[in-house]
Amino acid sequence: MTVNLMHQYILEEKEVLLHLLENRKKIVGSVIPSVNNEVRNVYIIGSGTSYHAALAAKPLIEEVTNWEVHPTYPTHFMQEKISDSKNNLVLGISQGGSSLSTINGIKRAQKMNIPTVGISEYKDSNLADISDYYLPIEVGDQEKAGAKTKGYVASILTLMLFSLEFSEYNQLLSDEKYNNYLARMKKTFEKLDEIVDASEEWVYHIKDDLTNAREIMVIGYGSHYATVLEGALKLLETVRVPVIGYEMEEYMHGVYNCVSEDSNFIFLASQHENRERLLALEEFLSKVTNHCYLIGSEKTNASPKDLIISRDEDSIFSVFEYIIPLQLLSAVLANEKGIDPAVSKFQNFHQLMKSKS
Repeated sequence: MTVNLMHQYILEEKEVLLHLLENRKKIVGSVIPSVNNEVRNVYIIGSGTSYHAALAAKPLIEEVTNWEVHPTYPTHFMQEKISDSKNNLVLGISQGGSSLSTINGIKRAQKMNIPTVGISEYKDSNLADISDYYLPIEVGDQEKAGAKTKGYVASILTLMLFSLEFSEYNQLLSDEKYNNYLARMKKTFEKLDEIVDASEEWVYHIKDDLTNAREIMVIGYGSHYATVLEGALKLLETVRVPVIGYEMEEYMHGVYNCVSEDSNFIFLASQHENRERLLALEEFLSKVTNHCYLIGSEKTNASPKDLIISRDEDSIFSVFEYIIPLQLLSAVLANEKGIDPAVSKFQNFHQLMKSKS
């Protein structure tokens, strides 16, 4: 089995996450004393994968701190009405550190005397240089594929660890709770090899059905809306057909009218109060199209099109699990179509659009 560079990076995710967890004090600790303990509003600005990472990290951050977290597209941040208060903090994420919209958002915050933290894989990037403080996204060997995978999970965990260390430093968490979060993380990461194996088997079973798909929809809910958006982005970046991610309720508001026998759906059925409604939606759509696939923790009468990845998923940290099958599906389908996901279809796009420095 020949795998591309993107596939190789996915296989490195467990190692990357365990490294970040073990070295958290060294990686994020130097910035913590500089963060005002009166901060209440945290704006996390970034585009694409960086924005999705912020959405995925938000539940944990708000649970362990006294912050209200606002994941925001940089262009939206430029229009936000924000007070120049010491209670605000802006985190800008760009794995390459060259996103001009994120850099412009950092500049706006600084004009308002709001402290800024640049989060990037590259210490010598423009984002790192301009920000007041810098946090690295440590992914081991640099991620050279355009469609980011280990960078996504590393971005989520860096944000989570930043908030945990802040709360531990400012005594917002007891030692018992702090250590419990770390143990839950480690337990999740230790299971990732099993999830990769199960996901690869599932992907190779369904790949022929999806290789020539003309469009795909990904549907989920709760914290996995971030996974829905990131999974859809990975698929469209690599397979290069229209892929749309929907929050379950939003899909039910009119979008179902476009379903046909050629439609392809991937459902994320994580443990959640809305799980039964999503299964009902899958059952309904399965009567229209034969191309329905499900990723979940359990399911009665599961079919070969379903992937059961974990029976004891963590409500917060399962974001590190559910993204893996979508990443692998993207890498394998790209291979099947003869597409190298490490090479952009239009290599001069950002230069022409002036979207990166």
